[in-house]
Amino acid sequence: MSAITLALTSTTLTAGSGPLTVTAAVTNSATVPARIVLGAFAPASGPDAKAWAQIAEPLRVIAPGTTEQYTVTLTPPPGTAAGQYTVRFIAYDADRPPEEYSDQAQHLEVVVPAAPAAAAPSGLPWWVWVAAAALVVVVGVVAWFLLRPGPTPAEPSPSPTPTASPTPTNPCPAPYVPRLARPGDNTCVTVLSAAEAKADNDPGLQKARKDPTGPYGPETCVQGYVWREAFEGDTTCVPGSTRTRSYWENQGHPEGTP
Repeated sequence: MSAITLALTSTTLTAGSGPLTVTAAVTNSATVPARIVLGAFAPASGPDAKAWAQIAEPLRVIAPGTTEQYTVTLTPPPGTAAGQYTVRFIAYDADRPPEEYSDQAQHLEVVVPAAPAAAAPSGLPWWVWVAAAALVVVVGVVAWFLLRPGPTPAEPSPSPTPTASPTPTNPCPAPYVPRLARPGDNTCVTVLSAAEAKADNDPGLQKARKDPTGPYGPETCVQGYVWREAFEGDTTCVPGSTRTRSYWENQGHPEGTP
């Protein structure tokens, strides 16, 4: 079994007006440092990989038993037809070909939506609409003069009813947000940490990270992952760095460090 493991914070992204980003967590579970490369491979039927994905520092030296977070920016090239495209991610030893690790590849589905249809031009000239609008205004003024009621005795204005101040949707001070490792988890964390917590809660991702035949039954994490412990009884399987960050977040450090 390879000592290199890879996990993505998202499995599906939809292209919009700007670039897309995804975080890849690469773990070196070996007992020695390793030179590890994160590679992104675009669909064979589409443009080449360099046009799709840019990875900050794809080659890194990762210490034994630690996890590195890679930020990947994806930009479907202009003119890409609408559809769903699969981008493969492989983390591999820099001294060995990536093909040897293809069975550990993680897939990200990039959805390119169809461009909105242009509005059909109106068949009437612009001055017809202007004349119609003016006619509506004239009819409204005449109707108001004819149908307006007579004067009525003035009544005292009721005292305004006090309204309660709106409850803020984000209880955390800027730029922090609630972590939501579970419903009601208002621990203040960074936006990236909240996004990772949401991704880690994905049932499909958790199924891949758990070994139901392990010593803790269906809650046993596969090698390279540990329980997150963001709250009591939290057995969500995550990299060791995520559990450490969750601990410090629970101690009141939103950045996840002491």
